[in-house]
Amino acid sequence: MNPKNIFKKVPSSCLKLSRVITSTTGVLVVAFSLNSFAEGKNPIEREIITVENGLRGSVQFAGDENWNIKERMEFYGVPGVSIAVIKDYKIHWVKSYGVTDRETNQAVDQNTLFQAGSISKPVAAYGALKLVEQNKLSLDKPANQFLKDWKIPDNEFTKEQPVALKHILNHSAGLTVHGFWGYSEGLAVPTVTQVLNGEKPANSSAVVVDMLPQTKMRYSGGGYTVMQKMVSDVSGSDYPTVMNNLVLKPLAMSKSTYEQPLPAEKLKHAAAGYLPNKKPVPGKRHVYPEMAAAGLWTTASDLAKFAIDIQTAIKSDKSKVLSQSMTEKMLTPWVSKNTGLGLFIDTKSDSDIYFGHGGWDEGFSADMVAHKTGGYGVVIMTNSNHPAFIEELKNSVASYYQWANYIASQYQSIAIDEIELNRISGRYYFDPDMLFTISKIGDKVMMKYLDGTDMEVFRIEDNVYVRREHDRKFSFIENSKTRKIELVFDMGNGETVTRRRLEEGEKMLFEYVIQGDLDKAEDTYADFFANTPNMKEQVEWNISNFADKLSEQGKNKQALKLRLLSSRLFEASAMSWMKLAKFYESLNKTKSALESYKKVLIMESENKKVLEAIARLTNKVSS
Repeated sequence: MNPKNIFKKVPSSCLKLSRVITSTTGVLVVAFSLNSFAEGKNPIEREIITVENGLRGSVQFAGDENWNIKERMEFYGVPGVSIAVIKDYKIHWVKSYGVTDRETNQAVDQNTLFQAGSISKPVAAYGALKLVEQNKLSLDKPANQFLKDWKIPDNEFTKEQPVALKHILNHSAGLTVHGFWGYSEGLAVPTVTQVLNGEKPANSSAVVVDMLPQTKMRYSGGGYTVMQKMVSDVSGSDYPTVMNNLVLKPLAMSKSTYEQPLPAEKLKHAAAGYLPNKKPVPGKRHVYPEMAAAGLWTTASDLAKFAIDIQTAIKSDKSKVLSQSMTEKMLTPWVSKNTGLGLFIDTKSDSDIYFGHGGWDEGFSADMVAHKTGGYGVVIMTNSNHPAFIEELKNSVASYYQWANYIASQYQSIAIDEIELNRISGRYYFDPDMLFTISKIGDKVMMKYLDGTDMEVFRIEDNVYVRREHDRKFSFIENSKTRKIELVFDMGNGETVTRRRLEEGEKMLFEYVIQGDLDKAEDTYADFFANTPNMKEQVEWNISNFADKLSEQGKNKQALKLRLLSSRLFEASAMSWMKLAKFYESLNKTKSALESYKKVLIMESENKKVLEAIARLTNKVSS
């Protein structure tokens, strides 16, 4: 297929307005079918038309065309979208697209609930900071003073610097567990204490301190789960109720809840999630007992109210939740120049500071970004894991409304000659079990990861490079001590991240998996996990994701070998055995599927879906 046809712009004249709803608050709320468009009967409708036809990447080159929202939803496989645009400290307009569920074809509307993913964290931080103002929590005192029946395990790090709430909120506590899988339909859901201890049926490791607090920013959903426990303990109530009283109700976020799983009256409004491969999430959506980290169900409009309340607090000290001084603390970078208390900070200039957070749950992605003092911003929510689409739509909003210092200028690409290509080519470290390669593929210079993700690399200045997918410049600089070339990312706000070039013959263990040398992979992963136990979840995901890709390519024999490897490496993981069981069943290997489901049942004795599968397959075998 010709890429130019994929990205061809759809003229607005081909699209027709479906319906317009004017809310009682004066906000324009519009709901459109995917094959319709506003004709521009009023100024806001004309603004919407321009935004819908202005999707663009974060990096643009001279001559690049913009895209239309419908074609980009189809390109990525995004079923449904909701967007709320903020202007002049108010919700300017809200719009919904597509469907909540491809099975039911129910249209997304202003009542549709999406999982917010990690945007749960700043809302949760708002509640915790309110308790600080009520003198029920402290930013500076040891967190263990506020925890009752569970404590952060003490070790040499906590003895030197005890973990406090301020460390947890800005990810400098040294606490482990980056993020959470969630629990699919039928799986037993652990308590918060089981999650923190890494006890079954939890599918994540124990949350512990393995780094001196207050020395480095390292993202930790585990830390926010500790904070969830603190909030419940000092309040003497369940977390959803506390958060409803502290934040959601005061901000009139009436559709939002931290309840996991959703109660029946809200479930009927919940979208179904879709994975990066465009397949539905099994059971439609996951349950997240790690509510503060990942458990908020909400709408674009409700999240916009949250962003506006922060802006209002800064402008006039009229927040419905926090004081102006506490909100300023929330937006003040600490330890890291990009991280406040619950929010990420993007300082474009002294007068142009943006705050926000992205979100990713299984089958759901979202983003929230707003100007600290300008009164504008946007919230975008989708039932699909395609943040690149969200970025394109956000860029269109920022471009149309002329957000200050937000959209990068168009670049001119400079040829990468052979001398420069030889200088920068190589294999670069990404994390303990992942690398990317810089090399020429055809007529393009590409950055390609082991998992198959690839991005074209463009030279825009002497030793300055970008990728279309991220407006983040990088350079290749010789280390003054080692005399080796390193790739250095400019993270903004004066911060950089360095990726070293791997030595000749140096190998990541996942390369053995990619190359099919599974015996070697199995032998060496045991030592690897002994030294880096926090990598288990990531490696399990890498192997599972690669097996999915192989099966999609019809390489079932290789995919099965990977599923078996995963079940051996992660023998106590219900997820690996469940994946193996379902794969066997797809291959009509009934007895093997049955045995694998029985393994799951050992760890998930009350899993209804597994019990049903065992009964079904037992009958099939006996007949």
